[in-house]
Amino acid sequence: MNKNTLVEFSIGRPKLVFGFVLLITLAFASQLPRIRLDTNPKNMLPPTSDVRVWNDDVDRTFALYEDTVVVGVVHPKGVLNPRTLEKVRDITASILKVKGVAGRDVSSFTTIDNVTAEGAGLRVAPLVSKIPRSDAELQALRKTLFENPLFVDRIISRDEKTTAIYVPLEKGANGKEVADRIREILAQHAGEEQYHVAGDPVARDTFGAEMFKLMGIFSPIAGMIMFAAIYIMFRSLALAATMMMVAMAAIVWTMGLGIGLGFPIHIMSSMAPVFLMAIATDSIHIFNEFYFRFQEKKDKRTAIIETMEAVGRPVRYTALATAAAFAVLLFMEIVPVKVFGGLIVFGTIVLRLFSFSLIPAVLAVVRPEKIGAAATAEDITASRTGRALARLGALGANRPKATAAVGLALIAVAVLGVTHIVVNNNMVAWFKPGSEIRLADAVINRALGGTSLGYVVAAAGETDAIKRPETLRYIEGLQRHLE
Repeated sequence: MNKNTLVEFSIGRPKLVFGFVLLITLAFASQLPRIRLDTNPKNMLPPTSDVRVWNDDVDRTFALYEDTVVVGVVHPKGVLNPRTLEKVRDITASILKVKGVAGRDVSSFTTIDNVTAEGAGLRVAPLVSKIPRSDAELQALRKTLFENPLFVDRIISRDEKTTAIYVPLEKGANGKEVADRIREILAQHAGEEQYHVAGDPVARDTFGAEMFKLMGIFSPIAGMIMFAAIYIMFRSLALAATMMMVAMAAIVWTMGLGIGLGFPIHIMSSMAPVFLMAIATDSIHIFNEFYFRFQEKKDKRTAIIETMEAVGRPVRYTALATAAAFAVLLFMEIVPVKVFGGLIVFGTIVLRLFSFSLIPAVLAVVRPEKIGAAATAEDITASRTGRALARLGALGANRPKATAAVGLALIAVAVLGVTHIVVNNNMVAWFKPGSEIRLADAVINRALGGTSLGYVVAAAGETDAIKRPETLRYIEGLQRHLE
């Protein structure tokens, strides 16, 4: 088959190419409403990962919840007063009714049990069965709280100014939606108290919502910048519009494919549209060469064919190199990285397919006078940018040693910078320092045990070995060490 068959077909039947591309684009676009966001760090590992398998096993064995929202209640004079305790009771009762909350395990002053030794047995009773009114009742509650190490720094801070309501979420519940509902409840109990809502699910799902919002904002901004840059370079609305059409079609195909295959949008894959817009600008070489060919031949069909013969090979190899580089990500263990790599590989191939079909079809229908005007404007000798780049190129050619020295110095600076890389996997720290989420997290972490839970599992090889005094002493020592 002649290497220009696709190009010649596209030139000869541009409307058919437009219709075919439009139909496929609509098919992929129909998948976009099915988009799902996933910012859960656990899902970044494959289901068969040892860490994930063990984590799931521990969750099942001990009936643990993946996510817990922490509500901090702060009173400057102390939370152990009747009015604040009433608010904690009423807030807790309202939270129990919120959809997505695992109500049976919500922990606060009015839901938690107090276990005490009584004779040879144990006595289990509610910590607060009724709101204490007198000083004696409040003092009794204070004594009960601070005599039990399980309550201190968890349900009550050492300075008595902070208490917490722990709100575990049912599987699949959206942390941001639950947090927003809790904030509505807290707004109904305004007063001297300060309220803070924190926890990993709040940060994670809020970040997911913001990520989706920013994706909708910055992708169009990137497109507008690309459109403006191409127009400034070529002074052709038709060319700028064509580049945008090619990029947008490739993005719809790529994101539609990923969503249609059931992949959720992670942090990395949300950036795929911006990457594809940058890769789409490689097609500028086709337009640039075409304008010069058109100036020489004055025949549009001949100029298109000769252009694709001239740039077809480098365009193909550039696409293969880009696709191969991103294909390496498919061998990574992190799921979002693999999905991102696969999307970019597919998008790059689509863009190159458009280079030999959609772009020639567009050039075939553009009026010759429009092409002539753009080609006349593309005069390197009259271009200030062209002259500046020519001088820069001459400098590198005339002073190779100095150019190499500057390059090596910049590489040294880059290597030095690499040594200062800081890995930040704390999702709360991804928000601005003054944001509500970071403030709430800092307040609760400072006053209580924290907003994130970690579990250490002690497994004994023999039956009942976990009950032996020496085993229990070892576990107690480990706990002291962790503290």
